[in-house]
Amino acid sequence: MTITIETTKNGKRIRHEVDPSQVDELADISGDEQLALVWCETHRDWEWHYIDRELLP
Repeated sequence: MTITIETTKNGKRIRHEVDPSQVDELADISGDEQLALVWCETHRDWEWHYIDRELLP
């Protein structure tokens, strides 16, 4: 299962299709989200994104 996350970099919107079931590391918690190193299908690489905690394994 992948989810879509949108980020903004240098004024451009970037869409990331990430798989929250593929987590390498977990970090900061912010409300209902947690910073996670997840697999990004869009860029075929590990990336840090805030993910809803209920979607994380």
